[in-house]
Amino acid sequence: PAEGVHEVNVNTPRHVGRIADLSAEEAARAAGAWSERLEAIAGDPRDLWPFLFLNQGAEAGASLEHTHAQLVGLPFAPPHLVARERAFAEAGRCPVCAELAMAGERAVAEGEGLVAYVPEVPPLSGTVRVAPARHAPAWGPETDPAAVGRLVRRLLARLGAAFDAPAANLWLYARHPGGTDRYHWHLDAVPRLGTLAGLELGAGVIAAAHAPEAVAERVRAEPDPV
Repeated sequence: PAEGVHEVNVNTPRHVGRIADLSAEEAARAAGAWSERLEAIAGDPRDLWPFLFLNQGAEAGASLEHTHAQLVGLPFAPPHLVARERAFAEAGRCPVCAELAMAGERAVAEGEGLVAYVPEVPPLSGTVRVAPARHAPAWGPETDPAAVGRLVRRLLARLGAAFDAPAANLWLYARHPGGTDRYHWHLDAVPRLGTLAGLELGAGVIAAAHAPEAVAERVRAEPDPV
C-alpha cells in the first residue's frame, strides 16, 4: 500500500511541451496550483517530506510530452534534503542570503521580491537559482506563487535559448515543516547540457562546462518570451 504521495500537476490544458510555451497568466496559475498542493502535503498528518520537481523533455527524464510538474510527499527523510537542512542549520549565516549578497555579475534577473542568479558553485553546469530577495525560511503564505511562475517561465525560456537546450529540470528546495528558520527556500533551474557520467555518478564531482559568470552573461543577453 502507498505510504506517501505522488501527484502530477498539469501546467495547462493546452498541449504544449515547455514552461516557456505558457502565457504569463498560465505560468502564474500553474505555480499557484503547485503552491496549493505543497501546502496540502505539508499539512499531511504522516509528516511527509514534500518535494516539487519538473522534468522537461526526454533528455531531462520526462516521460510525458505535455508540460507538467510532479510533487512527491516522501514517507522517509531523504538524505540529500536532510543534509541540506543540516547545512543551513549549522551555517554561521544563511547560505542563500550570503550568495545573494555576493551575486554581482552572476545576477540574471530580479523583480516582484525574487532574484535569479547563477550560484558560485553550481550543482550542475548552467544552473540558475531563484530565491526571495529577503530571507524567507518557508514556502508559505508570504510566497507569491504567481510571481514565481512568471519568473520561472522567463528564466526557462532564456536558458533554453542561451544554450539551445530545450530540455531542463527544475526543483524546489523548501524547508521541511518544523525545520530551521535559517533555511531560505530556493528553486534551481537546470538546462540539460550533457549526460551525467562516471565522474558525476561515481565520485559526485560535477565538471562544469561554463563558468558561472559566463552563464549569467548569456542568459541576460536573451530576450524575455512574448
